[in-house]
Amino acid sequence: MDTKTPVRPSKAIAFLVRRVGPYHHARLRALAAGDSFSVCAIEFRPEDKAYAWDRVGDAGGYVRLQASSARNLSRALNGIRPDAVVCVGYADPEIHRAVSWALRRGLPLVTCSDSTYDDEPRTILKEALKRLVLSAFDAALVAGSRAHDYLVMLGLERDCLFRPWDVVDNAHFELGSDAARRSPAELRASLKLPKRYFVCVSRFVAKKNLGKLVEAYARYAVRAGNSAWSLVLSGAGPMEADLRAQAAAAGLGARICFPGFLQYQDLPACYGLAEALVLPSVSDQWGLVVNEAMAAGLPVLVSSRCGCAPDLVRAGVNGFTFEPGDTAALEELLTRTAGMPAEARSSMGARSREIVAAYTPQAFAASMAAAVGCALIRRRGRKELLMRAVVRALAARPPVDSRS
Repeated sequence: MDTKTPVRPSKAIAFLVRRVGPYHHARLRALAAGDSFSVCAIEFRPEDKAYAWDRVGDAGGYVRLQASSARNLSRALNGIRPDAVVCVGYADPEIHRAVSWALRRGLPLVTCSDSTYDDEPRTILKEALKRLVLSAFDAALVAGSRAHDYLVMLGLERDCLFRPWDVVDNAHFELGSDAARRSPAELRASLKLPKRYFVCVSRFVAKKNLGKLVEAYARYAVRAGNSAWSLVLSGAGPMEADLRAQAAAAGLGARICFPGFLQYQDLPACYGLAEALVLPSVSDQWGLVVNEAMAAGLPVLVSSRCGCAPDLVRAGVNGFTFEPGDTAALEELLTRTAGMPAEARSSMGARSREIVAAYTPQAFAASMAAAVGCALIRRRGRKELLMRAVVRALAARPPVDSRS
């Protein structure tokens, strides 16, 4: 009997990330499913609490290590002996340690970035340092058009930039939302969701602009009267008490629901039973909840300051964009969306699914393979002494929670 021995990938990738959450897990699983690379994810802040995710269990075809100290990080990289090092971002000191390690060995480097020019305040010195750090990388995976343009501005060549980076497991949200629509009553009760509602899934932090959303919703609710849809704010964070107080002061305690931080397995039902997504951020590098809601078949109302807006939202086709400070404009969009015939909203939701179909873990895996392949070809000797010195200095810093 003729049997075939499985072909093992000839190249190994070390993938540096703060913590493997559901998003990263879906991407890494898709990357490991190919036959180009073996993948080892190194979590350098495995206890990071920015998101209250349950810990991802099964590694799904890739290796996962934890390395929360400089010594453990070097030990993990030495043990993997990667052919290329992939870094999520380029701002963390742990990333700079990995970059310095790779530079000493002449290994190609790839960064994954969704930062945009206007997502945070910029200074001349900080941008100059970024240019030096980014000059260490041979290729990059970017979230979309704004992230692409920002890295070009910082000196990376267009032909070494690939996309998409920011993707979710579309099938998880599509199948789960459709299942929820087939048996809504039980899920509404278990998740404590109202009958008809706008949904916002977000951390409760200032940049998400949820206070403005509550303000706009209050105006919409007065205008719509008894026919007004509810508003579901799913998430957690330091501003929760303020948001609850704002809702109560506006007399909306019964109409604004706080179901808490919904775990990955519950999110598809929350989207599936909703009528539309709202994301009002004043600053958002991308906005992966928009991918999720689109995969679930929802119209989306998205702030123009979200990095995903120009790539995912087509005005009047699958949703609308708005200026995050314009409460009247958001109120008008809430009213307009709620007043649409059900068939029109369903059509917009279908278009959402069509658009986001280009943003899958498989698309990420193909682009990552292309980026690593490009980095392997372009690998330079890197004799830039200033860049190396800056990277070493940045690597010596204690961990911080800033984003690039």
